[in-house]
Order: sequence, then C-alpha cells, then structure tokens
Amino acid sequence: MPLSTEFLKRCKECKGFCCTLVIPPVTEQEKEKILKAGFEDHFKYIGNGIYKITKDKNKSCPYLQKDWTCEIQSVKPDLCKLWPIIPYIKNNKRGFIVIKCPIYSYLSKEDIIQAKKEAEAISDIVVELIWDIPEKIKNKYKQFEYEKI
Repeated sequence: MPLSTEFLKRCKECKGFCCTLVIPPVTEQEKEKILKAGFEDHFKYIGNGIYKITKDKNKSCPYLQKDWTCEIQSVKPDLCKLWPIIPYIKNNKRGFIVIKCPIYSYLSKEDIIQAKKEAEAISDIVVELIWDIPEKIKNKYKQFEYEKI
C-alpha cells in the first residue's frame, strides 16, 4: 500500500479506526521483526506459530501512538499493511473485501489489485483468526461501506 504524508494524514483523521477495531494475529516472523527493530514486546502466543498483539488499556493496538500514528510503521504486520483490504475464507474459498474508510478514496485501482495479491499470500490460519471476533466488533465495520473485490 502507498505510504505518504497524505495517506497517513487520512489515518489520523480516522483516529486509527483499524487499530482500535481488530488487532490482527501475527506470525513468528512478524513478531521477531518487530522485536529486532527494538519495539516493546506486546505478544501472546496463541498456537500454531501465531501470536496476538495484546490490547492496551484503551483496548486498541499498543503500538498506536497518541497522535494516531503507528509506532511500528516500518515493520508492522502484513495484515496491517494491507488495510483496508481484508481477506476472508468462506466455503474453503479465499475472498477479499475492501473497507471504504478515509484512505479508500486515496487508493488507486492498482494499489487495490496489488494489496489483494499480497493478501493471497497470508496463511489460512491467520485469515481465519482475524475473523474470530465477537459480533459486536464485526458490526463496527458497518461504520464504513465495504465491497467484495
């Protein structure tokens, strides 16, 4: 996904909605990359080589800073990099949705196609775990329109 001042400005305007809604599971490799970069350990092992980032006292990602930027921007997990593209699995088939949050209008068709290709490489177990969330949280996605891509 593109990374620019304009892109990050839109994330700030949204107040890190994605970072306060669902914190994605991460692989061992993603966890190690974050820790090797010198960031604090906020990981809890959940099995199968997968970790979850533990939420902070505000129930958001502990790497979300007060100015609504990502502290680990340079090493953040793949699912975070792909936002607003989210993979899912239904009937053993991979699908994708795009959340029409404030950065959506900033993305080109090519950005979305590239993110979808990158999302195809994310393991099934990680994709399944991102949707293992309470219905109440899933309903918060309805704050924005979305479409299957």
